[in-house]
Amino acid sequence: MRLRWLGIAPLVSGLSLLAGCSPGGASQPLPTFALTNQSGHAVRAADLRGRGAIISFLFTNCHDTCPVVTARRAQAQAEVRAAGLSSNVRFISITVDPTTDTPDVLRRYAERFRADTTNWDFLTGEPGEVGQVVRAMKVFTANDRGIGHSDLMLFVNARGEVEKRSTGVDIQPAYILEWVRRLPQ
Repeated sequence: MRLRWLGIAPLVSGLSLLAGCSPGGASQPLPTFALTNQSGHAVRAADLRGRGAIISFLFTNCHDTCPVVTARRAQAQAEVRAAGLSSNVRFISITVDPTTDTPDVLRRYAERFRADTTNWDFLTGEPGEVGQVVRAMKVFTANDRGIGHSDLMLFVNARGEVEKRSTGVDIQPAYILEWVRRLPQ
């Protein structure tokens, strides 16, 4: 029996990583980064402290899950705004294709989904910088250019700690609104 358990332990460990579980439910510090948003302004990990943040990953040429996740996040952002909680959270989308996704391309993408960029930043940077951030946040990419990625969404508390990792496609706007409501005001 013990040998069978030892044989599946790596599988269980790997599945928990893919599902976004951290051992013991402990929050992990958000990796440091400095990237550029859709308006050409610098956004740093330290800028996110003081309120919650929801971070996801995309590329603007994606025709699979990125548009679905972005549309749901836009709906969630509207619900958060309607509840008067916009100042409690910041939405962040980081490209995995910085070669294509320039600030101007990301601005047009944000407009396409009617994202309110007063509290939603679409981030890019030099390919090496973006690659470091994506790896530090444990996003799995499909090839050497980083095009294609795991459907990861990070929920970051006001202390700058990742308290939950989840798959973005399954996250409904109502879940995001409830998470934002639990943030300190």
